[in-house]
Amino acid sequence: MAQGERSGKRGKPFERVVKEVLSTLDPRSVVRQGQWVTGPDGRRELDVLIEGSVEGVRRRVLVECKDFNPNTTGPVGIRFVDALESKRRDLAADVSFICSNAGFTTDAIRKAKRVGIGLIAVLRERDHRIRFQVREEIYIRRVTVQTLTIGLQTEPAVKLDGVPFEAITFKGVSVGNWVLRRALLLIGSNPIVAGTFKATHMLRAPAEFDLLTGPLMATRVDFNLTISGGWFAQQVGLDATAGIYDWLRRRVRLVPGPGQFHIKDVDLEKGDPIDRPPDSELRVPMELRRGEMWTNLLLIKGLDAREPVPPIDEFVVPEDLEMVIKDLPPEAVTSSRA
Repeated sequence: MAQGERSGKRGKPFERVVKEVLSTLDPRSVVRQGQWVTGPDGRRELDVLIEGSVEGVRRRVLVECKDFNPNTTGPVGIRFVDALESKRRDLAADVSFICSNAGFTTDAIRKAKRVGIGLIAVLRERDHRIRFQVREEIYIRRVTVQTLTIGLQTEPAVKLDGVPFEAITFKGVSVGNWVLRRALLLIGSNPIVAGTFKATHMLRAPAEFDLLTGPLMATRVDFNLTISGGWFAQQVGLDATAGIYDWLRRRVRLVPGPGQFHIKDVDLEKGDPIDRPPDSELRVPMELRRGEMWTNLLLIKGLDAREPVPPIDEFVVPEDLEMVIKDLPPEAVTSSRA
């Protein structure tokens, strides 16, 4: 047994907290601790056993708990993945996990991903049984808005060059406030850091807008946005009121009900500059399963939301309210070198 690994009675506190958190993820499942089962080579002890049904099919989940001391033994290594792979076959388990109180080595993560064994950590703030803080590299996107202009397709056509945002209104409210909100949504919905982007919003029917020179009928509202910026990597701590961290997918799943997900040691103005994060972090929408959470942080300079916002959304054709841009070119998601 590796130094620092706990078994028997001394290992039960960590197993108990694992059982407590996993029990709340799906109340329909039965979660047991310290179960003994008979395999081909005799009786085997299971740290945590979860049994339940998925779409009417019975499932058995094994969770091995490794209560290592992160300061003395270091993370869980590949041999424990090998051992669980053997136990999984012997006991015909449908799913198996290792829950570590000290993290995992790179080799263990690589092997677990290849053979389909999950690697998790328990998150529960202020619980003394959890001795290891999950630290992760996250990616901060910092962009500066260079230009933002409004366009209206009108009948008859009117040039808006040089017309300030406040001078165009809809139902007595500045159209600029709506454009600012839509521009923020465009930046937030796409992993863009550089380039010029145009958004068009076709109206379901011509609608009346007001300029200082008088009313006019418009059939479309556009805006052009130019930004520059880049990506920055930063090491932070992750924690939650109660949940699990998936080491392979780099996602946090909170237990059902009220709860909080905390990212610690964040400074939006710092970080190591990088060209771009891994492709998995650039997918829109991000690959999240039910109950999971993750975040990439965004700092936008040169653009502030304003209130009130005119009710233009209800007049726009639904497909033009979608802000996700398909097939972004590589340069749009790569840090600019200005």
